[in-house]
Amino acid sequence: MKRSLIAVAVLLGSGLAFAQGSPGKTVAADKPAGSEATAPAQEKKKAEPARPQPPDVSRMPFSPDSIREVMTYYARDIQECYEEILATKGNKVEEGRILTSFTITPDGFVRNAKVSKAGTTLKNARLNECVVNVLSSITFPQPPDGREYPIEYPFNLKAIK
Repeated sequence: MKRSLIAVAVLLGSGLAFAQGSPGKTVAADKPAGSEATAPAQEKKKAEPARPQPPDVSRMPFSPDSIREVMTYYARDIQECYEEILATKGNKVEEGRILTSFTITPDGFVRNAKVSKAGTTLKNARLNECVVNVLSSITFPQPPDGREYPIEYPFNLKAIK
């Protein structure tokens, strides 16, 4: 039985921005008396916009485009793994590539997630562990043929913070 290999890519770099919507506006109506004094203090502290919900894989077809969409959503988590490692390295900023491989099971779960040594230029055990943890938590659309699909997925990582 032949197994097909689906390969897709994503570039995380200084030019990439994640769509998170615009910050909400507050409405002055129905404020209790005296709340005006606390409003400026609250406005000074800007919270990050809420992260959108992950793609609803139950409504998606199993295709290279849907796999790419799911991976694009979770690329933010991979970038956070990378940024955490950078924070411990001080001025020594490494940019590079991580090549991952995993299998999508007939149920849409990830099995055998790993960072491939060949094709990976960022050699850091903590980064690899974090990336594998993120990949292992992802759910994809279920393949309609009930087969397993091996995937190779590269991440090109650059500092953005």
